[in-house]
Amino acid sequence: MRTLLLNLTIAVLWLLLSDSPDTVTFFVGFAVGMVLLALFEPVLPKERYHGRVLAVLRFLGVFVREFTLANVDLVRTVLLQSRDDLHPNLLTLDVSGMTRAEILLLSHCISLTPGSVTVQIEPHFRWIMVHALSARDPAAVRERINATFRRAILDFTRG
Repeated sequence: MRTLLLNLTIAVLWLLLSDSPDTVTFFVGFAVGMVLLALFEPVLPKERYHGRVLAVLRFLGVFVREFTLANVDLVRTVLLQSRDDLHPNLLTLDVSGMTRAEILLLSHCISLTPGSVTVQIEPHFRWIMVHALSARDPAAVRERINATFRRAILDFTRG
């Protein structure tokens, strides 16, 4: 956590010392901070900071990809499929072993992806109930969520 604060401080200083402060300048400062922190890694606390930053970027890429694919699938479903071809389904997703914050992030990712919504989180945080618009095969839906969102979330939260 201290390494992140140090990197943000470097990025803000870079932004304040630049001629044209804008978002791009901030991200350039953030990248410069990452390089500086990599150079001084032997004297900094061991936090696997660079791996976690890359894992967060991968998570964002996974979310954008899944969000885009879900939107395309939803448009295709609404415009091209009849009601008889729809297979909405409620399914449970095992989340035992995840922290409450990880479950919350997973449930938000599911709900923000068109065509699916988190309906309920079990009070003991062992499973969540998901409604999926296209769930002819509930096991495939579970596997897709676990292979994309869950794996990406656990990569950066557990490092």
